[in-house]
Amino acid sequence: MIATTVAGGTSPKAPAAAAPPASEHTSDTPRPVQSLPSTPPPPAPSPTAARIMAAPDSAAIGATVTITGSGFAAGEQVRITFNGTYGATLDLRDVTAGPDGGFAAEVTVPDDSVDSDQQQSFEVRGLDSDKHADTPFHITS
Repeated sequence: MIATTVAGGTSPKAPAAAAPPASEHTSDTPRPVQSLPSTPPPPAPSPTAARIMAAPDSAAIGATVTITGSGFAAGEQVRITFNGTYGATLDLRDVTAGPDGGFAAEVTVPDDSVDSDQQQSFEVRGLDSDKHADTPFHITS
């Protein structure tokens, strides 16, 4: 006990309470809160990715090919394009996706006979969603 002098005498004084060590936590001591920046999770792959199929997958110029596609919004306009040789692209037609997001359309194989040994393909692209897909195609003689 520590004694202090008060006018006319001494009185006992209780020692001051020592602060708890930094490693100890008491209910009276607020704990620091660490907040981390909120990071959104990466986007999940779309379960409705655009898909396309051409039947047949090779044909002569002028032949009819059936293009089927899926993964678009119901009622979305979808453009069918032929990707020819040397980067040439030919928009063939627009179709409307059905209630299930799919479509089927017939197209005519365009004249792209510059060099039929180069890779060619049909491509579809949703005009609202910009979803797209392509499939290889070979022009036969």
